[in-house]
Amino acid sequence: MENPIWNKIKAGDKQAFKLFFDEYYSSFCLYANSILDNLELSQDIVSDCFVRIWERKEKILIKTSFEKYVLLSVRNSIYSYLRSPRSKSVDIDVIIERLENTPIEEYDVEKEETIQRVYMLIQELPEQRRRILEMATFKGMSYKDIAENLNISVNTVKTQLSRAYHFLREKLMDDSIILWLIFQNKIR
Repeated sequence: MENPIWNKIKAGDKQAFKLFFDEYYSSFCLYANSILDNLELSQDIVSDCFVRIWERKEKILIKTSFEKYVLLSVRNSIYSYLRSPRSKSVDIDVIIERLENTPIEEYDVEKEETIQRVYMLIQELPEQRRRILEMATFKGMSYKDIAENLNISVNTVKTQLSRAYHFLREKLMDDSIILWLIFQNKIR
């Protein structure tokens, strides 16, 4: 299988490697975090994978797409982490179940990029609106619980959520189905 990006990287093209890294790093971190539920650890694992690939580029033979190769490398690094003494504080059974329920073939990098865009847009919201949205969608809190937690009225919660959803729909436009799925399924 011809892999032009990989061929450039294998030849030592730092710019091609940087472009690939910039485009996919966040998606691979999201993938790792969906399994580990620890963003800092996920970022470390993905960064280490990129470093190893760059250091070993002359010796690596890729028979699939470069994206799937890196994804598989991240997955294998998660397994390695689980076998290491550093993993004693995590619930290994839960992580292994997540790994087994997320086959590489079904992982959709484009969908994860859209989810990453949604998360970046959420960070653009005013602080209180963002907190309300996160409490409602990611923590599954009721309007009443959010209002009590933030010491505001239920109507303020409803108004802020409505404005947050409107902002996200406006920014995402054709990706609004993905947005709906994200909030419908409470994807973290």
